[in-house]
Amino acid sequence: MSKRSKLDHMRGRRGTVGLSLALAAVVVALVPTGTAYAADKSAPGVTPTSITVGTISTQTGTLAANSSGLIYGERAYFKYVNAQGGVNGRKIDYKYALDDGGNPTTFNQLANTLINQDHVFAVTGVATIFFSPNLFVESGIPTYGYNVTNNWAGPPNLFAAGGSVQYYPAGAAEFAYLARRTQSKPSIAILAYGVAASADACQAAENALKKGGYDVSYVDLKINYPGSTVATDVQRMKQAGSNFVLSCMDVQGNVTMARAIHQYGLNAKQLWLNGNDVSTLKANKNLMQGVYFATYHVPFTAPARLYPGLKLYLDQMHKYEPKHEYDEIAIQGWESAALFVQGVKAAGNDLTWANVVKKTNAITSFTASGLTTPVNWSVGGHHGHAPPYCVAYIVAKGTQYKPVFNKGQNVFNCFKSANTRAKPVFPLPPGTPTPHHS
Repeated sequence: MSKRSKLDHMRGRRGTVGLSLALAAVVVALVPTGTAYAADKSAPGVTPTSITVGTISTQTGTLAANSSGLIYGERAYFKYVNAQGGVNGRKIDYKYALDDGGNPTTFNQLANTLINQDHVFAVTGVATIFFSPNLFVESGIPTYGYNVTNNWAGPPNLFAAGGSVQYYPAGAAEFAYLARRTQSKPSIAILAYGVAASADACQAAENALKKGGYDVSYVDLKINYPGSTVATDVQRMKQAGSNFVLSCMDVQGNVTMARAIHQYGLNAKQLWLNGNDVSTLKANKNLMQGVYFATYHVPFTAPARLYPGLKLYLDQMHKYEPKHEYDEIAIQGWESAALFVQGVKAAGNDLTWANVVKKTNAITSFTASGLTTPVNWSVGGHHGHAPPYCVAYIVAKGTQYKPVFNKGQNVFNCFKSANTRAKPVFPLPPGTPTPHHS
């Protein structure tokens, strides 16, 4: 039976974020073409005073930790907007938060329910590795959410937080820079699970790093989930002389790897693409000291008084969703909600699916009010990423993640190209969040 409930009855575990999640081993069933849509495509869910929206995410089951936080960031943003009077006089009615339970069949059923039964105006947050875009694309409904794999790329009505394309070459350039900053002669090991959502990013990194002349001393992209055999990899990395480890595993695999690194005395810097979460650090403090992460929003521990976008996020999350204030998935929900609201505001009184999609795709520098690196939806949002490529590096110190490798109080490093030998550029490109000195 489909799991379906009102938002206020939904509860879930906190999530972790990264460029890739390693659990998407199930092939998603596609929705047949020719599906009938009962909703009025011009403006379903819209009244003179409200706009009804909904979402589908994995809130229960073994995969919930990777996506459940999205709804809390969305909810906080919509409550903040409604407290300001809504959007063009209409309040956002975040009425439906549906749980697919980690089941692709359930996800497709719920997608049909939102569009054909609930008649929502938009799906403002999809957080599930089972995202099958067919129904959303066929209907044309504005759709927003958390991008795990490239199934968001292409269609103009799909808006994933940070851009709908996983542009792996840019990631490789960022990883290479970190390796150079932390090791005089980096000898790089690369680890991933043997599924596309994990291995794709690390495979692209391997190819780009080798092409750039880096010493890639050890690679295993076929680790079985949940990484219980990674200790063998650590021993082999030590034998190979690896001193920098790039991991595309999830937090469970990363913690297992860190434990083995300590056990076998491997002297290597670590870059995790998943696990940037305060509760994870507190639970694994000894294992995670000195572990690096790449993030694409102003880090939580940056000086909030200097970054208005971060201050707004923290203030409103503390007010409305305090348990999820420092949740890396919740902040993606906040971004998704902010992008939707910006598109609705630009659409004005011509509030239709097509016009909201059109207006959103006209946004040339979306930053969620200075919280994230800029996304140009008119150029690269759906089909690729146009430079600059900006990243904030953070490192685990004590029980906090501290920004590193910035210039002055700027937290971002931006690159003009995806070349793995590229160096950051200053001053930062227009649109990149910069500190407002007090």
